[in-house]
Amino acid sequence: MIKEIWNTLTGRGKRSLLLSIIGFVIYALSGTAMMLLVLNAIEAVLIGKSDMRIYWLTLVLCLLIKGGSNMFADIQKHFAGFDIVYEIRAKIIYRLKTFSLGFYTNERLGEISNIIHKDVDNMEMVVGHMWTRMCADFIVSLILLIFLFSVDAKMTLIMLVLLPFALFFLARGLKKANKLEEETGNALSDMVSLFVEYVRGIPLLKAFSESRQFDKKLSAAATDFGERSKTTSKNKAAVLSLYGFFIDLAFGVTVVAGILLVAGRKAAVMDYLVFVILSREFYKPFIAMETHWMNYLKVTDSFVRIKKITEAPTVIEPKNPETPTEFSITFDKVGFSYETGGFAMKDISFHTPERTLTALVGESGSGKTTVTNLLLRFWDVNAGNISIGNVDVRNISYDELLGSVSIVMQNVQLFADTIEGNIRIGKANAAKDEIITAAKKARIHDFILSLPDGYQTSVGENGAGLSGGQKQRIAIARAFLKDAPILLLDEITSNVDPVNEALIQEAISELAENRTVLVIAHHLSTVRSADQILVFRNGAIVQVV
Repeated sequence: MIKEIWNTLTGRGKRSLLLSIIGFVIYALSGTAMMLLVLNAIEAVLIGKSDMRIYWLTLVLCLLIKGGSNMFADIQKHFAGFDIVYEIRAKIIYRLKTFSLGFYTNERLGEISNIIHKDVDNMEMVVGHMWTRMCADFIVSLILLIFLFSVDAKMTLIMLVLLPFALFFLARGLKKANKLEEETGNALSDMVSLFVEYVRGIPLLKAFSESRQFDKKLSAAATDFGERSKTTSKNKAAVLSLYGFFIDLAFGVTVVAGILLVAGRKAAVMDYLVFVILSREFYKPFIAMETHWMNYLKVTDSFVRIKKITEAPTVIEPKNPETPTEFSITFDKVGFSYETGGFAMKDISFHTPERTLTALVGESGSGKTTVTNLLLRFWDVNAGNISIGNVDVRNISYDELLGSVSIVMQNVQLFADTIEGNIRIGKANAAKDEIITAAKKARIHDFILSLPDGYQTSVGENGAGLSGGQKQRIAIARAFLKDAPILLLDEITSNVDPVNEALIQEAISELAENRTVLVIAHHLSTVRSADQILVFRNGAIVQVV
């Protein structure tokens, strides 16, 4: 894990991390130097030395160095922490677009949201707070150990005698805690996923308010998470309390042994005072191991979940991508199943010539939508192949493949953005005139102008505030703006009012011109205008008209 996180940091992030560690080392050593100066000043007073200016000047200098190094180290640690968060989030966001649709079928959106926010933030904690402080503390501890050994080797060995036992006990506790932390993290993901599902389904739950089944399920998930959290916390408290006792005992042994050595005239009083003061600084990283350990558990669990995204298989890109010269579509003996024993497509073969319309008809669940999903490589076929212009879709760059296809489906996805921003998804760098032209072709321009802010009118998540027909026409405007040679339609007029249906039919007729079109047909009018009709039943083509 440490190596992978280090490799994720950019050059600047690594530099900031190292500079922060150096800054904290200087900060800690400056504080230690101030304590030694005070001891030396006391000794100078006791022996009657009158000129103390050098001590005060050095003390002030150490104070300035300590404050400056702390400020510098704090700034650099945040730079390093922000660097790792940005790199991981950027990597996750990029990869989310490269997964097959199967990934989103198997993974819960609540868990993905939890990973992107909570788990990635934990990476900032480990780099910006844990690594910098821990590395600096152990470097300082090593320097102090060498110094104390030079002062009195016997007392140094006494100081170290109980430390291995404490660390061994902590390591054993770590083993059990890892499992408990993993179980708690999984319970949290279950609860968050159910909360997301609950919020999305509130309209339905309110309509069926007598049913408390989902409420009980959510309550059970929250209770389970609470109980697991308590168990994990109890285990941490027990292990850390005993570990802290061992460290305190080690310090106590050092103090008592030092008194005995001084009483027996085997150690100087000033050396003993140096040990009493500096041994606390030496033990500092070991005392902080409690915090580092808890952070380690949290981070390890988060890192495992992050890797579920960063190492999940993506759509395979071709090594030598090919570009189709024309845009006919061919399915050649295609076989596919979502899972063993579930729905399966068998020996699907058909050819859609360029610039023709093919209608896919059949009962719900017969395989019509699966055809469009396979063409887009949301899943890859188990057998046979799919070609665009005689080029297997698996040999086309994935970005180029998706760029060649416009999609208008029944369930339109709009984002919490302006209307212009939602249309611009079709072409990110489109000029305002292009967006207006696309809206006019989609028969939505006049409606947009009637809104208070026109194209800058904000819509809620998933187009809240817009009717189904208005959302459909915004989706059609996207397709016009994208201007792709292939068009996929899940006939979109089945759930709209007559006025919107007429406008949508006009827009779709214009959009389909000079394009290769696959349409999942529900209306007889679509079937009549098709160049080819494919009838599906139970994952097979039973008739071609």
